[in-house]
Amino acid sequence: MLTLLVTLCVAATPLETARDHLKAGRLDDVLFALDGKTFDDADKPKAAALLGEAAEAANKKKDDVLALQFAQTALSLDKSQPKALEAAARASLAQQLYDAAEKYADRWVLAERTNPSARVLRAQLAVEAGEWDVALDQLDQVHDAKGADAELAKSLRARASTESAQKHAALSTIASLEKAMAAAAVAARKGGGRAGPAAASADVVLYGTSWCGYCKKARAWLKKHNVAFVEKDVEKDSNAAQELAGKAAQAGVEARGVPVIDVHGTLVMGFDEKRLDSLL
Repeated sequence: MLTLLVTLCVAATPLETARDHLKAGRLDDVLFALDGKTFDDADKPKAAALLGEAAEAANKKKDDVLALQFAQTALSLDKSQPKALEAAARASLAQQLYDAAEKYADRWVLAERTNPSARVLRAQLAVEAGEWDVALDQLDQVHDAKGADAELAKSLRARASTESAQKHAALSTIASLEKAMAAAAVAARKGGGRAGPAAASADVVLYGTSWCGYCKKARAWLKKHNVAFVEKDVEKDSNAAQELAGKAAQAGVEARGVPVIDVHGTLVMGFDEKRLDSLL
């Protein structure tokens, strides 16, 4: 009986057991040790921190699914746990879940405003989305970055600066694009709204421009879901602009911006994931 009592008194807590598993690199066992456990207010931050470390370890092993699982469990205990937010943002980016990655990165920046890694990652996501000014704003707040962060910040700033300058210079080009689209619409109406034979050459057509961030997101989404599509630049190709205008006229809508995605004859205005998912 005495031996049993001593054993019960010194039995490891779930957190201690999970910590031992983490130190040994047994990530799956970390989950099993904490599965279904509840924690009081004093232990919640400790459990969240441990899970954040586990999420970080899973990221290093390139296991994005496990990293997200750890991170989301940690954030259910502490919504501002920094390691969990970083792991969730990086795992989401690795899976091309850009919107989720941006949200986690934004929360990480709020949790650790002076952490250069958080700012650099947020800038990287902004560059991925073609949000050049957002990227530069984040990079302007990066101080004392070292190693890989410093190198990445340098390359991101160079690209964002160049693209931002081109974007601002292209404002008149955007106005010209709108005029070209309007002229194409007039021509299409005069032609009875016919899109022309080339329009029927593909089941899915992405109409966009080279500088459009949401066109890039739409392109990545289609590729991720293995959707075969043809991409047409309505800024550089007047025939593509007129083709789109003809389709818009037939559909009774006005195509003023990009992207516009033709899915089996149905026009999706803008990058609308739910609409695309339902049509495809």
